[in-house]
Amino acid sequence: MKGFAKSKIFKILCVTAVILLAGIIAAASLGSRTSPVTKVIATVFSPLSRVSTYITEKFDNMQGGFISSGSYMKRVAELEKQVADYQSKLVDYEKLQKQVEAYEKFLDIKEKNPDYKFTSGSVIGRDSADLFYSFELNCGSNDSVSVNDPVISGEYLVGIVSKTTPTTCTVLTIIDPKVNTAAYEIKTGELGYTDTNAKMSVQSVIKFAGLTKDTAIAEGGIVCTSGVGGIFPRGLIIGTVTSVKPEESDVSYYAEVKPQIDFNEIQDAFVITDFEGKGDA
Repeated sequence: MKGFAKSKIFKILCVTAVILLAGIIAAASLGSRTSPVTKVIATVFSPLSRVSTYITEKFDNMQGGFISSGSYMKRVAELEKQVADYQSKLVDYEKLQKQVEAYEKFLDIKEKNPDYKFTSGSVIGRDSADLFYSFELNCGSNDSVSVNDPVISGEYLVGIVSKTTPTTCTVLTIIDPKVNTAAYEIKTGELGYTDTNAKMSVQSVIKFAGLTKDTAIAEGGIVCTSGVGGIFPRGLIIGTVTSVKPEESDVSYYAEVKPQIDFNEIQDAFVITDFEGKGDA
């Protein structure tokens, strides 16, 4: 018995009893209608209650966080959809802007050449295997387009129609060796013709042949169609002279001409379906 009185358990029981007794006395002295035991229990377990309330609130906040994350992901999806829509509209706007620029150039050349009749077309296909950048337009025989009709972009000669269907046409560019035209240099007035070989065409260079050794054509000169032959109207710009060289096979000279248009960048073009002098040899 003496050993139990000195044990740690006995001391704890005594302390607990003292605390309960103090609680009963405090409750009685305050004259509360609540029982002393209830007061003591409330006092002892109040910290536990506050801890429980704190944990519950944190759990509720976590649940709210999970709900907010779901809403956030939904909002992100909506924003991504809006961005995709804006990007699509931007592409359409850029296409429209290029079309407007093309039509502005068209109106300018139409004012200068009222005898021209045009059909507009947009590029709908390219032959990636073709080294000379041929392409397909969405206009054809139903739009009065015929084989050998010239194709332009503004004042620049792009090429010639080589094949048609009712709704499409294939265009060979001016760097293609199969495309030839009578031409002249605007400053000197010297006449010649384009006769491009495959080696030059791959380098996107046109050969302006038929010049004499006394030619006055120099670097920077502008070469245009002369209108001779009745296939191309006069005055369409072919390109700029980059050099003048002697022929290897005879005493004549030729000029290397760089087109002033990037065939890969063409998105819209115009086919000249008729003009004054068309078909005149």
